[in-house]
Amino acid sequence: MTKNNPPNVWQDLSADWLNWADRLAAQAGKINRYLIDALNLPALDAASPGRDLQVLDLASGVGEPAFSIAQMLAGNTTGRGDDSAAGAGGNKDNGNGADGTIPVLAGRVVASDIVSGMCRGLAARAVAEGIGNLNVVTADMEALPFAARTFDAISCRFGVMFCHRPDLALAESYRVLVPGGRAGFMVWAPMADNPLFIAMDKVLRAEIGIGFDSAGLNLFGFADPETSLARMRKAGFTDISLSTRAPVGRIPENAAFWRPQMEMLFGPYLRHAGEKRCLAIDAAMRAELAQFVDEAYFRVPVCFHILSGSRGT
Repeated sequence: MTKNNPPNVWQDLSADWLNWADRLAAQAGKINRYLIDALNLPALDAASPGRDLQVLDLASGVGEPAFSIAQMLAGNTTGRGDDSAAGAGGNKDNGNGADGTIPVLAGRVVASDIVSGMCRGLAARAVAEGIGNLNVVTADMEALPFAARTFDAISCRFGVMFCHRPDLALAESYRVLVPGGRAGFMVWAPMADNPLFIAMDKVLRAEIGIGFDSAGLNLFGFADPETSLARMRKAGFTDISLSTRAPVGRIPENAAFWRPQMEMLFGPYLRHAGEKRCLAIDAAMRAELAQFVDEAYFRVPVCFHILSGSRGT
């Protein structure tokens, strides 16, 4: 998490994020692959013979994609599973084996977040999952406490748009990359392409008088592709790319699947609203999203960009 919001917003949300962390791990893994593929870790490893990779994850929240990357760098060959890079629109020529597996990689991950409560929670989760090649650092991504040219790769999943000064955060990312290193940022595409957020904003405004803007949550600051690419160029990045993904989930109709995102963004407001009002919110969300029900399943698209770039050698 970052600091574009009122000072205590993310502190107040730490418990909400930790509450959902384990239950959302599988779902997070399905979209993490797009960000991880953009880093092209096998190619970075091949360019650094005899040296373990060093990866920094920014705004780590409760641990993703830091955990997934650390597991990849633990010296084990990792299969791509049913959702292969080719099947998901990815590139299987990024140094992967002919069978779709990622070559054996070794290295360490630094997971960072501006919120100390988040860091304590993700550190405990890492220990519980036996992830030994991961360190946790409380850090502001606009003023990173690392020396220049420290990391081979930087990942940031839905974090940079919340920065008070996102251009400074990009410049800091560039500063701490080694020459030839690569950074990848997963950011939300426009609200108009994300029906869940359209419904959430509408319902919460009607039920409790709060929406994304009034809560200080700028989810869509990197929604415009041209502006985002220009920001990367301004920060110094080269070999810049932006791809847009819009996967569609398949969620049972009786599941209140909006609750995780809603609680992780608006937890304090919902607790103050009380149980009766929250039930009304669930009913209103179900009505708003009914148009996406097909054969007893919600099929609601989520749309995001993968923005990536390298530091020149």
